[in-house]
Amino acid sequence: MKCFKVVILLVVLFSGVSNGQQTIIAFDRSNDISVFNEDSVELAFPWTGGFNFCQFGEMDINNDGIKDIVVFDRSGDKVVAMEFTGTPGNPSYRHNYQAEAAFPPLKHFMILRDFNCDGKEDIFTFNNTAFRVYKNTSSAENGLQFSLYMDRLASFTNPLNQDIFTIPVDISAFEDMDNDDDLDLLVFNITGSCVEFHRNMAQEQLGRCDTLIMQLERTSWGRFTEDFSTNTVSLNDTCVDVGFNGPPVDRHAGSSMLVFDADGDGDKELLLGDISYRTLTLLVNEPSNGQDRITGQIANFPPNTSFVNLSIFPGAFYVDVDHDGKKDLIVSPNSETGSENNRCIWYYNNIGTAEVPVFSFIKNSLFVEETLDFGEGAIPAFIDYNIDGRMDLVVGNYGYFTPNGDYKAQIALLKNIGTNEEPAYQLINRNYANLGELFGTSVNYTPAFGDIDGDGDKDMLAGSSDGRLFHFDNIASPGSEANFSLVTPTFEGIDVGTYAAPFLVDVDLDGRIDVLVGTREGKVEYYRNTSNGASPVMELQTDHFGEITTALTGEPNGFSTPVLFRKDGVRYMICGSQAGYFHLYGDIDGNLGGAFTDIDSTFLGNRYGERTSITISDIDGDDFPDAVIGNYAGGLNYFKGVFASQIKELADGTKAFNVFPNPGKDKVFIESGRENIRKVLMYDVQGRLIKSTDGGGNQVEISTEGLPKGIFVIQILSDQNSEVIRWIHQ
Repeated sequence: MKCFKVVILLVVLFSGVSNGQQTIIAFDRSNDISVFNEDSVELAFPWTGGFNFCQFGEMDINNDGIKDIVVFDRSGDKVVAMEFTGTPGNPSYRHNYQAEAAFPPLKHFMILRDFNCDGKEDIFTFNNTAFRVYKNTSSAENGLQFSLYMDRLASFTNPLNQDIFTIPVDISAFEDMDNDDDLDLLVFNITGSCVEFHRNMAQEQLGRCDTLIMQLERTSWGRFTEDFSTNTVSLNDTCVDVGFNGPPVDRHAGSSMLVFDADGDGDKELLLGDISYRTLTLLVNEPSNGQDRITGQIANFPPNTSFVNLSIFPGAFYVDVDHDGKKDLIVSPNSETGSENNRCIWYYNNIGTAEVPVFSFIKNSLFVEETLDFGEGAIPAFIDYNIDGRMDLVVGNYGYFTPNGDYKAQIALLKNIGTNEEPAYQLINRNYANLGELFGTSVNYTPAFGDIDGDGDKDMLAGSSDGRLFHFDNIASPGSEANFSLVTPTFEGIDVGTYAAPFLVDVDLDGRIDVLVGTREGKVEYYRNTSNGASPVMELQTDHFGEITTALTGEPNGFSTPVLFRKDGVRYMICGSQAGYFHLYGDIDGNLGGAFTDIDSTFLGNRYGERTSITISDIDGDDFPDAVIGNYAGGLNYFKGVFASQIKELADGTKAFNVFPNPGKDKVFIESGRENIRKVLMYDVQGRLIKSTDGGGNQVEISTEGLPKGIFVIQILSDQNSEVIRWIHQ
């Protein structure tokens, strides 16, 4: 795959510039800053964004002929691409964030299987009770790319073709069940107790395996049922009395399936996980009269090693982690609530053969131990805590899952151990300022720093899930390392209801630190400091600062996380959000009581998980602000700041891309000054792929008739660049 440098560009209009020129704010996503753990060991890939409730598949993401591992995290429907860099039997990986941008928007699950026999894994994902299918159209010339193949996968059920039903929490099994080289499907039926077998009839009807022609073959594959409220499996059950011909039953809530030949006899067993249970059960297949039949079960799988024992709902995946030619077993929680969120990727090495696997437990922290991961949620804030002139990093979280089912929220400290030009970080303390011991059941600590009492040092506020702000005074002597002491758990009586996200800044430019507080609903509240002395007096000015909201239309939650900053003398505000997008707002100066302008509701271009937050500071001394962002998967991404004074241009001054008319109506044109446009993708603000058009020249036309009015995101892929531009449909 060609290596494309991913640069996220934001065009900001400055009304005060008389010549009408535009100023560019550009962030180059990077993994270049080194990070060390508590034991001073350098992390292999610190900036992945974290891992919580993960699914795994194999795919060649860089066209080198070697299968890599793609991770899909239910926390924010986030893809993490892990490129294999080791040798057979000696695995090592690097985080390939460039490849992640090529993946289409995925929802709830990602199943990677090659359905058209071209050697490239395609994608099955969720689409409103059905399966959506993306075809892998990657090539050496065009790199990693996908196109929509089927919006809703259907099956012939006699006499009709009907969408194959699935639910978002299930993981189904796309496998060649009848050994004819095309891809079949096992999926739990609408009751959740019986497994349907949908045979792919491509070979039977066309004599080839390059498509999906599904037909419901059996309503009770394996002749077993799973109890609707437990993980009990009943054998020799035809399923005819489960919710169809018999009385109505409650639906079984959720199951995960992995199909593989566990005993080398040529048929496939089923490894089953259940939404309410901690372990996996292997269902043993012994076919009879040409039909698969489950005749036995092995609980607490795998045997003869540390069996899977997660807090709830394990999902299992069959991939060759160490590239020794034998597929291994990876297990992770498949539930987004009540699940382990730090020791959450269990790795079992196959010490048997490719035909008869034998799994041996290796670790419960595959990939997690080599990245920055703070359980659920990561909310970063820069502060120079030890007054050495280098910005350190503090990270709050929603919490680490505990064995009793609760969450323990903490704040971590990462010390900048690099130089002013080349920062590097070391994780010093996961429970900085002892917050994890102070507040009982409060979670979702959001740190903010500023000189609240006017004594010249940085104090701390910590927002929490109960809507309050915990105030810590910095009692250190001048020039000494910060020492935070709790003053009150109810700073100035401020209570925004739930999920307070504070930011300390002098909003009205009167020399006193004020407070902005993001809320669960997606608004921002503004409290002005009216004190004339050392003790702050905060008075609510508005509970809808700038009249902004980060909640998507129709959604109740926005989880705004505000940051107010200044660029070239003009102030702007960036807010993270529940949906994972960052919103950039302008028209703030001289307009504190009015409505701000939503300059860009998809700032940074892509989604980076969900419940995102950002902190900004020049950490490498080049006068360009850098950024670290956090998300609910518990990790961080780093963006190096590169500011320019005008639109990105080629060497001769020609613009790289032009999208016009913008705003537009029935059609939109994408034009390149000199680069060959390979593909243009259009997404709505919820991240759904709306249109995909191949290029082949320096201009692409897209018909937009029938699209609703609103904001869309156009991603342009050329031979040299990938760029995201906002387009408005009138």
